[in-house]
Amino acid sequence: MKRLGFAICAGVLLLAPTGNAAGRFDQKLTADKQIVQVLNRMTFGIRAGNVAEVRRLGVDKWIELQLHPERITENPELEKRVQPLDTLQMSMWQINEKYQQQPQQQKPPQRPLQSMLTPLQISKLRDGGTLEERREVLASLPPDVRSQVIASAPPEALEGLPEMQKEADELRKPAAPAIKRDVLTPEQMRIMRNGTNDQKMTLIDSFTGEERKQVLRSAGPQAFNGLPQLRREAMAASQPQQYVNQQLIENKLYRAIYSNRQLEEVLVDFWLNHFNVYNGKNQIRMLLTSYERDAIRPHVFGHFKDLLLATARHPAMLIYLDNNQSQAPREDAPALDAKGSPARRPGINENYGRELMELHTLGVDGGYTQDDVIAVARAFTGWTVFDPGHYAEFQFNPGVHDRKEKLVLGHLLPAGQGEQDGLDVIEILAHHPSTARFISKELAQRFVADDPPQALIDRMAATFTKTDGDLRAVMTTMFSSTEFLSEGAWQAKMKSPLEMVVSAVRALNVDAIEVQPFAERIANIGEPLYGKVEPTGYPNTGESWNSNAGVLGRINFAIALTSGQFAGIKPDVSRFNFKTPAAVAEELLGIAPSQETIAAIEKSVEGKEATPSMIAATVLGSPEFQRR
Repeated sequence: MKRLGFAICAGVLLLAPTGNAAGRFDQKLTADKQIVQVLNRMTFGIRAGNVAEVRRLGVDKWIELQLHPERITENPELEKRVQPLDTLQMSMWQINEKYQQQPQQQKPPQRPLQSMLTPLQISKLRDGGTLEERREVLASLPPDVRSQVIASAPPEALEGLPEMQKEADELRKPAAPAIKRDVLTPEQMRIMRNGTNDQKMTLIDSFTGEERKQVLRSAGPQAFNGLPQLRREAMAASQPQQYVNQQLIENKLYRAIYSNRQLEEVLVDFWLNHFNVYNGKNQIRMLLTSYERDAIRPHVFGHFKDLLLATARHPAMLIYLDNNQSQAPREDAPALDAKGSPARRPGINENYGRELMELHTLGVDGGYTQDDVIAVARAFTGWTVFDPGHYAEFQFNPGVHDRKEKLVLGHLLPAGQGEQDGLDVIEILAHHPSTARFISKELAQRFVADDPPQALIDRMAATFTKTDGDLRAVMTTMFSSTEFLSEGAWQAKMKSPLEMVVSAVRALNVDAIEVQPFAERIANIGEPLYGKVEPTGYPNTGESWNSNAGVLGRINFAIALTSGQFAGIKPDVSRFNFKTPAAVAEELLGIAPSQETIAAIEKSVEGKEATPSMIAATVLGSPEFQRR
C-alpha cells in the first residue's frame, strides 16, 4: 500500500502543469542552466561528470566537439558492450544467408478471423479502431479465441498494446523441441529451470555442437535473463530473425547509454524516426541493420540530399513503402491468365511518392498536388530490390519503368530518362524551399520546443538553402541561437519513453551488462524500438507521451530500476546514503531542483523510511526529470 501511495503521488507530480510556459525565447538562461540545457537536448541524459566537463570546456566548445564526433575519443566501455553483437557488421546477404530460415515446425491451421469475430469487431481491429476500442474487443474474447485472434491479427490491430504485441510474439514463434531426458539428467533439468546464473553457465558450457544448440533452443532466451551472451545464443538457435533485430536494439541502447559521441546517437535516432520503416513488415527485420548503418548513420552530419537518396535506394524503404512492386501499367498486358481468370495487372504504387513529399521533404502543406504524387510515383517505377530474400540489393529495372515525360512541381522530366527520373526528383525535392522550412522545423521541434519560434526556423531554413542542405551547418545555426539557450526553451520538451529510460540509466550510472529489460520497458511505455507501423514515426512533440498509462509505466520503471529488480543491471544508489532529498535531486538533475519538486519529494516520503532508492525513484518520476 505504501508503494502504491508513492506511485500515485509521483503520478500526480508528473501530470501537473510543467515546463516554462511563461519563459521567453529572447531571455537568456543562466550559465548553470545553459550547461544542463545542452546536456538535456544534445545527449540522452546527464551522466555523473558531464556537468563538470561542459563547465571545463565551455558550452560553445562542447557543442563544437559534439558536432564533430570524429574528434571525440569513444568510450572503451561501449566498444566492449557491442563487440559480441556479431550481426552489426554483416551485409544483408550474410544476414539473410545465416539467419533467414526459421526452424520448421508443423502448426495446426489457423481459423480465419471471420469465423471468430463479428464484422464490427473485425472492423475495429483492422480499419483503424481507437486504442481503447481494440483493447475492448480483445479483452471481451474467451481466452482460447483471444489467443488465436492475437496470433493472427495484423500489426496495426496491436499498435499501442505492447503487452498484447509481446503475447503475439510468443504465440507466433516456433515451439521448441522438448529436451530429451537422455540429453539432460533430472538434476540438469532442475538447474535449467531454477538454477543460478553460474550454474546455468557451467551446465551450458558442458555441451558442444548440436547438443548445445538443442539445449539452448529448448530452454529459450527467457531462461537466461541476466546472461546476455547465452540469451543471444539461445535466441539465435530458436528465433534467428528476432535475434538479428534484438542485436540492433541492443546496439541502439548501448550506444545511447555509453557513447561519448552523444549528439551523433541522438541524430541517428532522430533521422531513423524521420525516415521510419517498420520492422514487422515482410523481411524488413533482416534489412534494418544495414538501413541504420549504411543509409542513416553516415549522413547525419552531411548534406540532406545524400541522406534522402540513401534512404530512397535502400531495400528496407523500398519494401516498406511498396515501391519495389510499383510498375508502369502495360497496355499490352493480357486480360486473362493461363487459367482464363482475370490476370493481375501491374500498376503504379503511390505510397513512396506520397510519403517522400509529405513526411520526408516538403511537409503536408509543402505545396504539392495529387498530380505531383502520381508523377513522382511514376518517376520511381523500376526502383526495386534484387533478390530480396537473399542479396537484397537496390536494382533499377528499366523493363517496368514509366518512360513517358513527367511534370513534378513545375519541373519537366523528359521522356526516356530511366533511373535519372528518380534522381531528378530527389534533386528537386532536396532544393525546394518547403523542404528547407520543413526540415528546419522538425529539427527545431526536437531540440528547442514543440512550437519553436518562426524566426529561428526561418534562419535555419536560410542556412539550409545557402549551404545546399548542410545539416551540420543548419544545426550550428540552431545551437548558436538565442532561442536554443533561452528561458522559452527551458524544460519545454517532454522526454519520449526511450529518452526517459536511457536518461534514468545514465543518471544512476547503471552498469548495464544487460539492456533487454530496458527495451521491454520502453515498449511497454509506448515506443517499441523499430516498431512503429505508420511511416509518420513516433511523435516529435510531447503531448502524445503524457497519458495515464504512460505515466504509470514511467513510475513503475523508476521503482524497478532504483530497487534493482532487473537481472544483469546494477544501479548504485549507495552514493545517495545520508543525503537529503534536495541533494539527491541535484545530482540526478544536474542542477538544484525547484522548491516545488523538493516539497513534493519530501511529501511523498513523509512517514516512511526514506531509503536512497525511494528518494531516487521519486526524483526520476518528478516533472523536472521527465522533461528536458
